[in-house]
Amino acid sequence: MRSKSVLVLAAAVALVASACGGGGGGGGTKTTGTAGPGKAALAACPIGSVVKAAKPVRIVMWHSMTRANEEELKRLTDRFNAQQSDVQVSLVNQTSYRDTLTKYRSGLSSGDLPDLVQLEDTTVQQMVDTQSVLPVQSCIDAEHTDLSDYLPRVLDRWSLNGVRWAMPFNISNPVLYYNKAAFRKAGLDPNVGPATLDDVRNVAQKLKQSGVASPFGLKVESWYLEQWMAKANQLYVNNDNGRKARATQVLFDSNDGRTIFGWMAAMVRDGLAATNPNQGPGEFDNLLGIGNGRLAMAIDSSAALGTISQVLAGGQYKGVELGVAPMPGPASATGGGINVGGAALYISKRSAPEKQEAAWRFAKFLTQPDVQAEFAAATGYIPMRVSSATMPAIQQQWAKSPGYKVAYDQLTSGPNTVATQGPAIGDYQGVRDAVIDAENSMFSQGRPPDQALAGAAKNANGAIQAYNARVG
Repeated sequence: MRSKSVLVLAAAVALVASACGGGGGGGGTKTTGTAGPGKAALAACPIGSVVKAAKPVRIVMWHSMTRANEEELKRLTDRFNAQQSDVQVSLVNQTSYRDTLTKYRSGLSSGDLPDLVQLEDTTVQQMVDTQSVLPVQSCIDAEHTDLSDYLPRVLDRWSLNGVRWAMPFNISNPVLYYNKAAFRKAGLDPNVGPATLDDVRNVAQKLKQSGVASPFGLKVESWYLEQWMAKANQLYVNNDNGRKARATQVLFDSNDGRTIFGWMAAMVRDGLAATNPNQGPGEFDNLLGIGNGRLAMAIDSSAALGTISQVLAGGQYKGVELGVAPMPGPASATGGGINVGGAALYISKRSAPEKQEAAWRFAKFLTQPDVQAEFAAATGYIPMRVSSATMPAIQQQWAKSPGYKVAYDQLTSGPNTVATQGPAIGDYQGVRDAVIDAENSMFSQGRPPDQALAGAAKNANGAIQAYNARVG
């Protein structure tokens, strides 16, 4: 039975992780055969509608923030509501990104839709396919918004065919969490994390020799494959990662993909890594294992840093000195970088014009430089404005806890390529499920890595083709 402190960590991390990532489902409505319409076909942004409307214009935003993240979002919303009288925002928590997307899809039929909705990075193609979104590009163009202070990589994550569909808000990426005390005991430099997958293996061997049972916590999660392919600067799906035309097949059944699958299989086979599921009771064993000493390293979202720091480094676990390092990648990772993670804000085209403009005003507020700095300092997310990184709120946090800056440096030091923009896939979750099933067959049934990867590609292609046939 797990100890009380372990259960506390599991509950805490679960709440944060529910708002850090996941995967889009496989819905959709009829649309074009391309990734999305170009700028010429965009609906107009109704700038000026708020001025003509009765005040205040009341809007509803669905979100998926929890714990400290939700508290900070509430604080910022109260500030927005108090500083002006034209627009008033009400927040509704839908618990997780997947729950939010499911309810949004249901609302396309029932009419129960928000004016602004927060959804993760995997949903852009599906949201375009619903034909229910007013692209923020329309409002950017209508107001001639200057985007020079925004990180281009972040903006491009939610763009298709040259159109920015959503306003990025809470940005994250994967980092390596490790126990500095365990590194020190194994004779390793506690201030330097492994840079490549080969380094992870070498470090794991030394940790195992020093008494760590299973040095690396390897969650059975397709997200790793997506990130490692991007770090190798390799496309995940065709048609420029689904960004110039609709994706029709995956590209990960390649030399890089086989190297990644082979590395994972060997780590587990040789007792250097312990796997855990990506959902259910064991979902956070990769992080819990660092606390109880069974593990010493794990990869997870930077957005969970605040909670993980509080619990693992807060004195509840003896012998844990939390370290944070960039996500290790394949040795062949040249010219690539991590994918942008997190979520963005979509404006509902089905809302009244004044509510659409009101939603745009609130989205702009949440991306103001000072707001982004405060939000990042309070939560562990990454500020998406260049000027935000120079502001006292985040500078003080980075000076106090350097681990909070790792994800920012990892993002800003990486290239902005089609590969690192991440894939746009209609049935993103279907593709992820295919990869997870393949990993399970490799870890649990002993299926050879190359066969497992080929099976993942076949099933993922089937999911993509089935979705594309539904949306036309």
